[in-house]
Amino acid sequence: MISDWKKFISFQSRPNYNTFPGLPDCITTVRLILGLIYGLSLAYRSMHGGVGVIFGLNVITFVPIFYINSFLSADVDSYKSLNFVGVANAMGLMLLVWIYFFTLTHEEEEAAFAASIKTVVEQIVTSSSEDALCSKSNLNHKENECYNRVDVMSTTSPF
Repeated sequence: MISDWKKFISFQSRPNYNTFPGLPDCITTVRLILGLIYGLSLAYRSMHGGVGVIFGLNVITFVPIFYINSFLSADVDSYKSLNFVGVANAMGLMLLVWIYFFTLTHEEEEAAFAASIKTVVEQIVTSSSEDALCSKSNLNHKENECYNRVDVMSTTSPF
């Protein structure tokens, strides 16, 4: 294990599959570390949207490829899929870390979102229970009241 990392940091060592079969594991580990660090960076910089995901994909994918080609001068063709090994795992870790720590740093927004969802669910439940009361068997003298309530419900929206 330690000898793999010594080979991994050897400048211009020109590894191939026969001389360094552990290179894909080292690249996967580096990609996971990059995903962890970049996910934390996105969370604490309060990044929103797909731009962070695209830049994260670029960092996770191309920094190790650049390292393999320029620093190690590895024979990439001797490995099966060295260029993209561990990319999906690192992307998953980056997204998980980003979402988790972003949520931790934005507790007020999470509480407001939970309160708005609770309000919407309560309105849906109360309107469906009131609609059950306005069924055909109960429409004798409250028919107008039921229609007025439904019209009010359809014009007011929490969004």
